[in-house]
Amino acid sequence: MIKSFKILWIFYFKILIPAVLFSLLIAFQTGFNVDNFGLGFLLLFPLFHYFIYELRLKNEYYFYANFGFSRLFLWILTLSLSLIINIMTKFL
Repeated sequence: MIKSFKILWIFYFKILIPAVLFSLLIAFQTGFNVDNFGLGFLLLFPLFHYFIYELRLKNEYYFYANFGFSRLFLWILTLSLSLIINIMTKFL
């Protein structure tokens, strides 16, 4: 169980930092609002997933598949996490 979380952390760490930074940049450009950050994160998190893992590092999917994480599972988790964070920012 802990091993799975570590593997997922490795996967999402490459996406999380640029998504948060660019979401903050968008939020500051539009007058900082938590809703703007959430919307930017909702759009950028899956976009960075696509750019990093579908275009740039295609072969890393094999690494995650060896640990039991399919490409579909990783995409569903990415979309779910971005939606959850967007919903959480709506209530702040």
